[in-house]
Amino acid sequence: MTKKVQMIPPDAYPQMVPKTLAVAMARILRSNVTAVTAGRVIEDNGEALRDAVRGYVEELEEAGTDFILVSEKAHEIRGFAETAGMLSTGRIADGLCRYFDDAEQQGLAPDKAVVALHVSAIGRSARDTDAISHMSDVVAKELAVLAGHKVAESRRLARNS
Repeated sequence: MTKKVQMIPPDAYPQMVPKTLAVAMARILRSNVTAVTAGRVIEDNGEALRDAVRGYVEELEEAGTDFILVSEKAHEIRGFAETAGMLSTGRIADGLCRYFDDAEQQGLAPDKAVVALHVSAIGRSARDTDAISHMSDVVAKELAVLAGHKVAESRRLARNS
């Protein structure tokens, strides 16, 4: 799962507005009025946002052992779940993303069981009707510990081989 990184200098991107307007736009985007309006829009569309996250979760579950696709979907969920009010789902997806990153940095193949546990937990969390359930947070923490142990164990085995 090697990804080729390409750095693009900021000046290479086309500017959407002249620099003189960019300062004014930045001020507007940082204003309290914009923050309140954005919060209201997110709140008013919360269920639609959660449905979208659950759609990503279905795609994640259908990805099976295609770890490139699993990683891509986990990143989508991680980035979107918190905005949709699905904090635990986002935390578990973040744990899976970190596991993939750690495994890649160590040159290790992700463990199928660890990935499957994360995917299952993400699915359960996304479908949890109890919005204040703390069980998913416990699961996220335990999965992070498991993933850390698995990477360390794989590293030890690779050194001893």
